[in-house]
Amino acid sequence: MSLVKFAVRNSPLVNIIMIIVFIVGIFTLKNIPKEDMPAVDFGSFVIVVIYPGVSPSEMEELVVKKIEDEISDVENIDFINSTSQEGRASLFVTFEPDADIDKAQNDLITELDKVRDLPADAEDPILIRLNMREINEMCNIALGGNFSQNAIREIAENMRDGLLNIPYVSKVNIIGSRDREIHIEADEHKLNAFGLTLDDLKNAVRFRNMNVPGGKVNFGKAEFIIRTVGEFHHPDEIENLIIRMDQNGRAIYLKDVAAVKDTLEERNTLVKLDGNPSVRIEVFKKAKGNIISVMKDVRDYVENFKKNIPGLEATVRNDDSVEVKNSIRILGNNALFGIVLVFVILFVFIGWRNALFATWGIPFSFLLTFILMSFFNITVNNLSLFALVLVLGMIVDDAIIVLENSHRYLEEGYSPREAAIKGTEGIMWPVIAAVTTTAAAFLPMVIMKGMMGKFMRIFPIVVSLALFASLFESLIILPSHIADLSKPPKKIHRQSKFQLFIVKHYKRMIKKALRHRFLTIFFIFAAMFLALSALAFRFVKFEFFPKQTPKTIVLKLKTPAGTNLDRTNEIVSKIENYIMNMKEKEDVEAIISSVGYMMENHESQLMTSNAQISIDLKEIDKMKYSHEQIKNSIRSFIEQLPGIYTFKFDLPQGPPTGKDVEIRIKGDNLDKLAYIGEVVKNELRKIPGVKDIEDSFQAGKKEVEIIPKYENLAMSGLTVAQIAEVVRTASNGTTISKFRNGGVDEYDIVLRLKESQINNLENLKNLKIRNRRGELICLKDVADFHISSGLTKIEHRDGKRIITI
Repeated sequence: MSLVKFAVRNSPLVNIIMIIVFIVGIFTLKNIPKEDMPAVDFGSFVIVVIYPGVSPSEMEELVVKKIEDEISDVENIDFINSTSQEGRASLFVTFEPDADIDKAQNDLITELDKVRDLPADAEDPILIRLNMREINEMCNIALGGNFSQNAIREIAENMRDGLLNIPYVSKVNIIGSRDREIHIEADEHKLNAFGLTLDDLKNAVRFRNMNVPGGKVNFGKAEFIIRTVGEFHHPDEIENLIIRMDQNGRAIYLKDVAAVKDTLEERNTLVKLDGNPSVRIEVFKKAKGNIISVMKDVRDYVENFKKNIPGLEATVRNDDSVEVKNSIRILGNNALFGIVLVFVILFVFIGWRNALFATWGIPFSFLLTFILMSFFNITVNNLSLFALVLVLGMIVDDAIIVLENSHRYLEEGYSPREAAIKGTEGIMWPVIAAVTTTAAAFLPMVIMKGMMGKFMRIFPIVVSLALFASLFESLIILPSHIADLSKPPKKIHRQSKFQLFIVKHYKRMIKKALRHRFLTIFFIFAAMFLALSALAFRFVKFEFFPKQTPKTIVLKLKTPAGTNLDRTNEIVSKIENYIMNMKEKEDVEAIISSVGYMMENHESQLMTSNAQISIDLKEIDKMKYSHEQIKNSIRSFIEQLPGIYTFKFDLPQGPPTGKDVEIRIKGDNLDKLAYIGEVVKNELRKIPGVKDIEDSFQAGKKEVEIIPKYENLAMSGLTVAQIAEVVRTASNGTTISKFRNGGVDEYDIVLRLKESQINNLENLKNLKIRNRRGELICLKDVADFHISSGLTKIEHRDGKRIITI
């Protein structure tokens, strides 16, 4: 017995299957994870090491090379890209497409654990597995209002704690807030007057600020725990710390040579909302979370949170659920339009009953597709929804063929059951072949390599699932309905005038084509040639991810290397002020600026000369001006603004698109690399159509190189490490202990010279270091000082220095 006959003769079972599909399908559609982009695992990792106050060249030598040497032997690595910046190192490790990423992650963790000789002040390496959920936040929240820095930090931390309690929220990052710190700012002149050094202050604080357990002891019949309690509970205790006694037996207190400040950590980024200081909170979603329902919970929480804090401004931005809801709405509208259109057309040609059978298959096929997507762990996202919109016109084709053939047998006098069986079996294999070949046309996308292949793999899978769901409906469900619900025609069906009109003109067109068959073939080949020529000669442009019209315009800019945060902020403020007063301002909803921070190729660039301005716009249909008009207005202002090194407009987020062409030049000598890079750029400028030529080479801040006088150093009983430590403490500050204030939270106690003395090179030269004999040695007596130019960053590819054009 064939499958078609079984379905026709067991219609109750078929109806039960149909009902189950509808119930389970609706439940699945409601609960299947929904997100903006598919959760693609890039097969890449980023290793981040923070080492504050260190130049790019030192970061390269002390951190990057050591990690590169250790991880280079991990199996199946495709390439390693690294970037050494001031105070930060990033290594991007990309594996072969067929590598086991879970094993690769374990191997990297093992190798990183072997890196033991990193500088003591460098933070431990952080390993991050890259996927769309890690680099694209679900939304971000801008906090503002008339609050102090301490208050806004506490508000942000409280909001973060509440957001983390929302189901399916995976992590929450706070950008722009500063932690509390206790600063000890030493006065070099007072240190010299009392014969003290920075090391003396450091040791005094460290040896006092501790609680030390002393074990247990029995006094009589009771057991006591012994501990020595010396931790600071208030900043005043630090001020009144006795450093030592002078020759006259008078105590020298820390406050005699330094100022103690209960303050915030040094600012390296600044976040602003509409020109006012702000904090940005990034919210990420777990894998199985439904972005629509999770975002609803987030918005509800933010609204309730705002009500409890008068004056708080909290704006939810970059809500990815909006795009998902729009895509689902488009799919629903297209499906509804398709159902109506199919019903009307089939009603005209084969009657309302058959039209109803065909249109019934559209929701059935979609619901079965959602069930299969859930089984294969495919989420509802923009790519899968686009695949369903594309396949919408195909899923009724096989049903129409089955209906028309069965209808023909009904007109020939067969019973509904016989007509259903004969009509379906007669074209079953051609229909299967047609659906299979259509699915096969998309399947090559499954084997695409690289990152684009990982993104697009979901597309042919969803198309194939939808096509085979429609095939199941047309060969199993539809014949059963035809057999049960169709009625034999009471009279011979006669074609209407409209049908006769179509047939008449169709016959005439076919006759002409057959009569002039060579001319017909010529026109067919001419059309094919024109189509291929349009592709070959770039009349039809090709790009994998087309330019979008986002709700947010992102402006990224750089000021000259070495520009401090305040100067960069001045420039950003001028741009903000222009945007808030330009004629296109009515289309702008909010301006969120990040000074000292910029996202580039999904990597955070933390430099005081960087800035990123996100301009939130109204919905497209409510805008008076176009995106290009707004960007051109801002661009014309920036081009006249002094103090900007470079700027560009970018998309807020999404799949990695990269530059159209990237050229990498490898070598060891940075000067030669820079020269060759300029030669290559000059040649590229001669090529028509090439634009936006830029490279990764950029001069950095001026550097003060402290070169030891080794003979003097040896005679003085000092080491290079001692020089480096005292210079680092004086200029950048060193965390010498922790301040707990009697609670669980702890804050850094940072020792440094007072700011007015750091900015004077002579003060640095006159720093005193105590040797093993207790003598005070002046830094300039054991070291020379040389000012040179550094780099903004140093890039590596597989361990070799590179410049990227």
